[in-house]
Amino acid sequence: MRYVLKLLVTGIALIIFLSGCEINRLNSASEHFEQRRYAAAIQELDDYITKGKNGANATRAEMMRAQSYYELALLARQRSNWPLTIRFLKLSNSDEADLILADVYKLLADQASNASSHETALLYINSILREIPSSALVPEMLYRRIALYMDVFVDQEAAWRDYASLFDDHPNNSFEVTARKFMARIVPPRISYTRRLFNSGYFSEGLKILFELAKYPVVDEQDINVMISDAYITQAENHLAGQDYFESDRFFRIAVQYNPAKKNDIDRRLRDIAGLYIQKGDALLAEKDFDNALIHYQKTFDIIPNYSLAVQAIERLNTIRANIIRAAQIFDSAEKIEASGKLADALKLYQQAFSLDSKPEYRQRSNQMQNLLEAEKTPVAFAQKIINEYRGGILNSRIQNQKRDLLTRYKAGEIRDSGWKILLSSGQYKYEARYDLITPRETFFYVWQINLRDRSILPLNKISENLMR
Repeated sequence: MRYVLKLLVTGIALIIFLSGCEINRLNSASEHFEQRRYAAAIQELDDYITKGKNGANATRAEMMRAQSYYELALLARQRSNWPLTIRFLKLSNSDEADLILADVYKLLADQASNASSHETALLYINSILREIPSSALVPEMLYRRIALYMDVFVDQEAAWRDYASLFDDHPNNSFEVTARKFMARIVPPRISYTRRLFNSGYFSEGLKILFELAKYPVVDEQDINVMISDAYITQAENHLAGQDYFESDRFFRIAVQYNPAKKNDIDRRLRDIAGLYIQKGDALLAEKDFDNALIHYQKTFDIIPNYSLAVQAIERLNTIRANIIRAAQIFDSAEKIEASGKLADALKLYQQAFSLDSKPEYRQRSNQMQNLLEAEKTPVAFAQKIINEYRGGILNSRIQNQKRDLLTRYKAGEIRDSGWKILLSSGQYKYEARYDLITPRETFFYVWQINLRDRSILPLNKISENLMR
């Protein structure tokens, strides 16, 4: 127990001794500092900071070392030893030192500018902007660098980037306002370049430039908005030409946001687009593509809510679709009635179906019913009627032409003209039509089969076939 107590007492004594040594070293460095022996103070402080165990004392030592470097920098500045001044200020690494460092860089930049050493001036200006971004000199340095980029190094892109930074961080600062005169030289070429991009179809690239310009007080906002609006209008027209009506509508609406004066013109174009949707819907409706026709009609509501023409078109579509369904039902009934032999009743139904849906099959069956009714009533007369009306009466006229030709070679009494003879043929509702021209040396026997059901005429010999050509 006595041994442990002895060790404890010894340890406490050692700690007190070491602490005393640390305090003595710190006090010694402090004495050097008070007596303006800054180099000696820094040497002892470096050693203390490396070996010291007390955190609070170490922090105090670091602050004293920074102040020592700062004082050495001030002495070097009095002697105009700029490299040493800059080195000590950087080693001081304090807000106070940064203020002096910025002033030194500015002084050196001024000297370089007065000596027309522009690259050196730019070097010191860059040092302020890079190393001391919180300095109050930043707006001035950005302005000066803009001036160098514009008038010396001819780098308009770099000048524009600096102006953007100047405005973003220091809007309406006197240097920002003065820098606008340089931008007045940059903006027109950028506008011209943008127009060339638009003319070449590079709208995204051109708009990016305009949107960036619009952020800064170096352009007329209205002029820029008009250009942006015109670019969107051109793109809308391109989409319109490609029948991409949805995108066209979207671009037109963006355009009017940037230039409300275009609203009436754009509204008219939007109505045109809505009209094109209606036209496309009508074309699909004519093909009985009801679903896609309805989609096109309904798309107009995204352009013009409750567009009356689209409402009417949808009503027409629904009516046509209902008529088609009803016509099919009536047609089925007509076929059943026709099968029972009630041709007159079937005809009425076929006609009714055709009036609801102009389907070729409905017309054909309606015509057949009319033909059959007439065939049932007066088949011979109906067959003659078919002959007389065939292609505008071409068979009669050509037979008469043939007869006149024969009269040039024979006397009238030598030509026997049989006239039309209508005879029953094989097959239901089929008749033969004959016509003979007979001379002493030539005979012409014309014969056709007539189908009363569909009014078709079939030549039964070569001479009849040639007459029909």
